[in-house]
Amino acid sequence: MKMIQSTGLIILLLLSSSLQAANWMVGGSIGLAQGEADSVSLSNELINRGINASIGDIDDSRTMSQLFIGYEYIPRWGIELGYVDLGDVEASINGTLTGINDYFTIGQDLYPQTATGWQLSSIYRYPVSGKFQWTGRLGAFNWTTDYILKTATNSQEVNQDGTDIIFGIGIELGSWIKRGGFVSQFNWDRYRVNDESIDVLGFGVSYRF
Repeated sequence: MKMIQSTGLIILLLLSSSLQAANWMVGGSIGLAQGEADSVSLSNELINRGINASIGDIDDSRTMSQLFIGYEYIPRWGIELGYVDLGDVEASINGTLTGINDYFTIGQDLYPQTATGWQLSSIYRYPVSGKFQWTGRLGAFNWTTDYILKTATNSQEVNQDGTDIIFGIGIELGSWIKRGGFVSQFNWDRYRVNDESIDVLGFGVSYRF
């Protein structure tokens, strides 16, 4: 009985210590997202498939945005839940296809990827000084993508979803390590959507309670 009471007391002390050390934060970020798709490689893929067509201009560099809430449950370690929008992309196929179904099939295979969705990440922070620290991120991105493939006379809406890994590194600048307050964040993150990697360079601001 004494052992059970002692064990319970130790657990309560650990939980109390964790709660005292815990910090909540809310924030947002914007950045530049860039996928792997490019007109040359995708045009070569069409040639490899024996299709007399080429990829026109690809507008694959776009602005992403994110809102998130975070919780540091012990010093250096925390979690973040955020909603991410990887921005809009556009691409066109020029040439002759044998039918409308060919166009829609090729479009789904080769269209540059983007998505919106929920992101849950584990965060590790390594303090360098009282106002500067490195960060590392590993998590999951539960994404949804929808876009419209168009011809002069027809269109088809495409909806897909999935879950892929996200990872990244960054730095945080601010005096919150001692007092709480606003923090500036600079991050590089890599997302995966339908087997395409999307790199994001972002700047964000968060407030720590």
